Amino acid sequence: MSGNSDSKLKANSVGFMPLLGQAIAMISPLGAVAATMTGSASIALGSLPLAYLIAIFAVLFWINTPYQYSRKIASAGGFYTYNTEGAGPYYGSVSGYILFFSYYMTYTNAILFITGVFIPGLFSIFFGITLNAYIWIPTLIVFGLIILLPAYLGIEGSTKYSFASSIIQIMLLVILSIAIIIIKGPANTLAPFTPKPAGGFGPVFVGMILAIFSMSGSSAVVSLGEEAKQPKKNIRNALLISFLITGVVFVLTSYALTIGWGINNMSTFAESGTSLAYGNGVPGIIVALKYLGMPMAIAMMIFAVNSLYTGSLAPLNSAGRMLYAMARDGIAPKIFSRVHGKRKTPHIALIFIAVSGMAVSLIAGLIMGPFMGFLYLVTASAVALFIGHIMTDISLPIAFRKFREFSIAKHAILPGISIVLLLIGIYYSFFPPSYPTNIAIISAVVFMIVVTIALNIYLKRKGITENMIAETSPSTN
Repeated sequence: MSGNSDSKLKANSVGFMPLLGQAIAMISPLGAVAATMTGSASIALGSLPLAYLIAIFAVLFWINTPYQYSRKIASAGGFYTYNTEGAGPYYGSVSGYILFFSYYMTYTNAILFITGVFIPGLFSIFFGITLNAYIWIPTLIVFGLIILLPAYLGIEGSTKYSFASSIIQIMLLVILSIAIIIIKGPANTLAPFTPKPAGGFGPVFVGMILAIFSMSGSSAVVSLGEEAKQPKKNIRNALLISFLITGVVFVLTSYALTIGWGINNMSTFAESGTSLAYGNGVPGIIVALKYLGMPMAIAMMIFAVNSLYTGSLAPLNSAGRMLYAMARDGIAPKIFSRVHGKRKTPHIALIFIAVSGMAVSLIAGLIMGPFMGFLYLVTASAVALFIGHIMTDISLPIAFRKFREFSIAKHAILPGISIVLLLIGIYYSFFPPSYPTNIAIISAVVFMIVVTIALNIYLKRKGITENMIAETSPSTN
């Protein structure tokens, strides 16, 4: 790759607070409560808090891997570069496409949920208006273009906005949760932290997959390695602090919403109906209305939409930079390595992801319906994320032996526990099979197999070696 500055991202442009904003925005606290927590509740039912509690431990172990890697490597490729330098170009390329698929599908499920599920639910429940069954289609297109704009214009503004928005979201969730717990008084119970309300650990572990997905997004911040100030320090701090904050908030919120809705009534939490006894895609806002009145419900509405907006912007930024890095290294079409001369953003990659992502969201929504389409997209993204993280867990000890800094605890035991927990989550996604998660998992696996075969053929034909990829990647070792 040429050393021309016009082909590089803008270095030292993102400080710690904006990085923290990117990490929390990828988690999208209020949006996750509205979207992935609702999806998790449809499976884990009254054991929703248990699913989130288990998810915290899983994410705690898995966050160790990007935390360790970020001490040594800073690159727009993120996990792709980690695995390339740790286990070689073929392994890194396969993992790169798998994780790109995950971020890509995160973007698609977010824009489908907000336009096809969340907004129609708001109009139906709070304004008594039933929107046209297909109004979400043009809304999705407009929303997707609005998300693309700040990503195209530059990373600095979008990350600063994400940080300010995230602080407000977290404050609203904490206030709502504490209020519900106080109001319920003697009705508070430890039952939601047992598998009994869900009917066993099977539904809890399936629900845990979406719960992990709610909290794991912070790792996407590693793709800002080439644009961050003091990346080796600030990225790992953003990873850890965002996880600690959101992990506590999610367990607190999942418990408050469960007792607020009713442990034995959680089967209606994610369902649609003609009254406030059904979630209609906005159960958290219904609970806010019930316990704190319309002012809190309105605040939740506004910032939930905003959260879903920043939660769509963050994966678009991360996926765009990962695709840019892979194109720069010669394992994706070269056109995606172009950087805007003035904005210093990977504009071609961002436009491609945004436009094609809108098409994927529309197809999923039209075939399955918006809510089932959302569950399909979010599950496919989660499974790809898990497998990509497993691959990174495997490469971590290999990399740190190369760096001559190997620690059995940090680079073998902790990633080993992470692998086991992720495999358990994937297993319970298959058994017992349920729609549409089973189809989503099959789709993700098929994608991975096709990518593995295609990359094997491509790299052999091109004769691309580890040294060639290392020479083009400006990662910091």
